[in-house]
Amino acid sequence: MPYYQPQSAWETALATVSEMGGRAGRNAGRWLRGRYVNRCMADFDRRLAILGPGSVCLDLGANVGTMTLRMATTGALVHAYEPDPFAFGELQRNVGHLPNVVLHQAAVAAVGGAGVLQRLNDFADDPFAKSTMSSLIPIYPSIYEGGEAIPVETRAFRDVLDGIGGPVAMLKMDIEGSEFKILRAIFADPAAFDIDAIFCETHEYAFIEQKPEVERMRRVSEALARPYINLYWP
Repeated sequence: MPYYQPQSAWETALATVSEMGGRAGRNAGRWLRGRYVNRCMADFDRRLAILGPGSVCLDLGANVGTMTLRMATTGALVHAYEPDPFAFGELQRNVGHLPNVVLHQAAVAAVGGAGVLQRLNDFADDPFAKSTMSSLIPIYPSIYEGGEAIPVETRAFRDVLDGIGGPVAMLKMDIEGSEFKILRAIFADPAAFDIDAIFCETHEYAFIEQKPEVERMRRVSEALARPYINLYWP
């Protein structure tokens, strides 16, 4: 299970500086995280290699479908969730024709119902890049202020799993801050979630108060037999 540790003198130095705080500490933390992200993607590739027809995957925050396509290419059935209308349109164009992909224009969070998706205030400048940060929870409020607010359907994570009705081989979750409550539920009772592997981006760099808990989750993940949980997704 991945609780990544420095593997070289350079990474050890970065880890030491990152604990010092300030601008130097933040920069060191970003560089170290970049190296850990590379390990995460290598682990993701290894997990992809064992998927095939009969496997079921979830892509939460699918955006335009880059990872949906990679999962689907294995032959697995992929359920892809994306609430942003622009990104969902591109998702349809990119993977909607595949017989083993099911698209859902909805957000996923701990609790379902109606939600409001906030777009960046400069979304129109580059929708392909900016749609990745459309969020139910504005990560940095100043960059969302004045941006378009879009009513969206929000589905509860538990309901999504129950709708599949069987084991999930791989879950990729990149949902811009809504992951914290879902992760808490998973770590509180891992056996209650029939999932083999989870790759999740965490946003503690934006919600700094979450950093100690995310680090604790990473340490706990080391001892879990199932699910495999990797919290270093880029």
